[in-house]
Amino acid sequence: MVNWEKLPQEILELIARRLVIEDFLAFRGVCTSWRSAAAKETYNTKSKAPWLMNYVDNQRAEFCSPPTGRIYPMRDGSSRPRGDREYHIFNPLSRVSIELPALKKLRRKSRLSVQLNGPKRLQCRHPRINRIALSSGPSSSRSYIVMIHIHESLGPLGFAFHRSEEDAWMAVSPAMHLRRSTVLQLIFYDGLFVALDAAKQIMTFNERKRRMESRLILGQNIFEGHPYLVECSGSLMAAWTIWGEGYGPVKRIRVFKVDLEKGTEEEVKSLGNSSLFLNGNSSFSVEFKAESFLLGIKPNHVYFIDNMDEKKSYSMDNGEVGTYFDATSCHDYAATWFQPDFTTFL
Repeated sequence: MVNWEKLPQEILELIARRLVIEDFLAFRGVCTSWRSAAAKETYNTKSKAPWLMNYVDNQRAEFCSPPTGRIYPMRDGSSRPRGDREYHIFNPLSRVSIELPALKKLRRKSRLSVQLNGPKRLQCRHPRINRIALSSGPSSSRSYIVMIHIHESLGPLGFAFHRSEEDAWMAVSPAMHLRRSTVLQLIFYDGLFVALDAAKQIMTFNERKRRMESRLILGQNIFEGHPYLVECSGSLMAAWTIWGEGYGPVKRIRVFKVDLEKGTEEEVKSLGNSSLFLNGNSSFSVEFKAESFLLGIKPNHVYFIDNMDEKKSYSMDNGEVGTYFDATSCHDYAATWFQPDFTTFL
């Protein structure tokens, strides 16, 4: 009978490097020798492999591991915590929940606060958070800023921010000479909150003036597509999914490097050793090193959910569009790419 515990260390290390993250964690639990072969350095690389979180029927969360297509339902109870306050920041893996102030708690007098709290509040129908971004993760820092864009049934309302040590929101003045528009993306990049709206306008938040400031308008020569903001190798990128005829499936992706200071954009033909993961709720990049191995993920590719709700990949090398993986159908607005943190299981 084979003694699996005494397999050569180099063979075990080779196997461990080629496992997806969930199998890697199980591998570490077999015995001491297997655990030593599955080093934490290998986990650090594998932890960059994105998963997809999807809300089924807008209530129950499911996690999908794209390399395998495995679906993992949310454990223990309701997917969305409930309480007296309107919103929480909720980590579905650790189950940690942080309460946010009610939207009506705005300290600065503004058109937004009047609409939410003043005589016209009855005209403000069902205000909700449309987009949210954090300056840092609550688990890594006790001092952080949360910025949101508020929307209602009749259209966009405006921006507000909240400091972790305070109990109210602060209204943000809109960018001058710009009409209010639906915000497509809100991210934190290089110390700044950056927003992209439906008019292709990029704005940044000036905290001292408590005002949004216009930086540039994207894609002057792109008329049929959807833009995404994403940080890649320290630079801000705008990635465009270009639709086929008649709002058909995505046929091409164009990526531009954005310079906020100069207000310019320059097209990028290659992502090098990086890949992008795009959707409206969260977009980010994964960088491959020489020793990296992420099953099913290739460098110089863009991964996205197209307007037909299919998970696709796009090669920056040859422009080929392919199916990334088959899983439960999920709308782009209900799905979120994320990098799961399983360090508590090591």
